Amino acid sequence: MFEGAPQSMRAKRAGFMSVCLLAGMLAGPAAFAQSVSNLSLLDRSHDNDEVDNQLYFQAEVANGGTVAAPLSAITVRYWFTNETPTDPLRFECDYAQVNCSNITSKFVTLTTPVAKANTYLELGFTATAGSIAPGSNSGEIQTRIHHVAYSNFQTTQSYSFISDPSFVYKPSMTVTVYINGVLVWGQEPH
Repeated sequence: MFEGAPQSMRAKRAGFMSVCLLAGMLAGPAAFAQSVSNLSLLDRSHDNDEVDNQLYFQAEVANGGTVAAPLSAITVRYWFTNETPTDPLRFECDYAQVNCSNITSKFVTLTTPVAKANTYLELGFTATAGSIAPGSNSGEIQTRIHHVAYSNFQTTQSYSFISDPSFVYKPSMTVTVYINGVLVWGQEPH
């Protein structure tokens, strides 16, 4: 590739290419996240009960960017306080435009609880869920969190819970969105 160039020039070019390759490898998830970083999350209230045996989470992930966002690279975190950790948590997907079979979920307990959150539900998507086209959204995703024995939640003590009598989708900064693990929307509780 650099056969005709002097030895010093070949060494400089090889060094430059190594630096570029390393920078690209290090930037991987962050660079990809920046390229589709105009994602947002719209949430709507399902109920306004202060004490409830279920947390309803209904959302749409919107892509305001110029490139398609593969759903399999996106995760969403709903932050809440689990007041009854001895009663196991359950996740229910009631409806998803991308199909509930394409939704993944896991509960994560925080090692250091923060105000209004000691746990989060992380939603993800399978590869067959597809992508969100520019200017489009994931479609509605209707989910619930409950305990096996339906113990109550104090909804006012859950960071991501919204109480809004309009029941209209609105941007929510308390539900966070990530691309390949990089935060691109919302504010984590602290």
